[in-house]
Amino acid sequence: MTTPNGADFADYVSARLPTLAPAEQQVVRFVLANPSEVLFLTAGELGDAAGTSDATVVRTAKTLGYSGLPELRRHLGQSLTRQTAPSARLGVALERIGTAHHRSIDQAVTEGVEQIQELYRRLRPADLEVAVHAVLRARQVFTWGLGTSGLAAEYAATRLTRRGLLVRHCTDTGFRLADALLPLTGDDAVLAYLPGNLNRDAETLFSHAERVGADVVLVTSSLSSQLSGRVLVALPAPMSDTKVTGEILAASIVTDILVTAIAGRTVERSTATAELLTRLRGELGEKPTRARVSRKRQP
Repeated sequence: MTTPNGADFADYVSARLPTLAPAEQQVVRFVLANPSEVLFLTAGELGDAAGTSDATVVRTAKTLGYSGLPELRRHLGQSLTRQTAPSARLGVALERIGTAHHRSIDQAVTEGVEQIQELYRRLRPADLEVAVHAVLRARQVFTWGLGTSGLAAEYAATRLTRRGLLVRHCTDTGFRLADALLPLTGDDAVLAYLPGNLNRDAETLFSHAERVGADVVLVTSSLSSQLSGRVLVALPAPMSDTKVTGEILAASIVTDILVTAIAGRTVERSTATAELLTRLRGELGEKPTRARVSRKRQP
């Protein structure tokens, strides 16, 4: 995107308003007057609301320097985040969806697709390569996530284990996290999932990993720049500005990409582990035989 980092949406588009065609100016004026509503509109819906067309809406977004309407909405959402509480944005979304089931389907699927498209646009193959090498050369992978992102970290631990890697998943926080960090060494790698906020737990994790020399692979929505000097590599996991879709959607896709890339480098090990998993599941699914449950005869 050509918009400067941290630029306010209203300031950015207002400065470019005189350069737009009349129909495009009409779209921008509607957006500026109804920012919260625009977050939930498709190109067609925005065109109807602004008295233009979906083609004009898309053209307006590109003229302003965005790749399309989804990127314009993301910039708008980022600016609204600084001005509006998440609960307020969610309230607007829920009021719009109402009781119509098809609206909830449309809203969630549309936002999910846009998150994945943004992930595809931002995820650099070179960064993925760095992450793959860090995980593969590690003696053990330590997975941890902040808040709900802990679910994505647990998912990563399960998938990596199924590819034959030694993984230790941590759900601890506070003083218990200190105990969990004691075994961490420079031969390990940390796979951390953080959405957009840092807390004392995450700070301690990164500081200790740096002290012992453990590589850190970070999956995050917006902390890449803030933590660039403290992690080996950061992989993007874009989040929804409206909170209709959860924070772990893109993080789970990133995990799938990472695990698939790792499996491609360790085909023999991944296949052997998959075969072992299948055999163990089969044994667990079998009914106990008489031989297995037999007891010693009484003398």
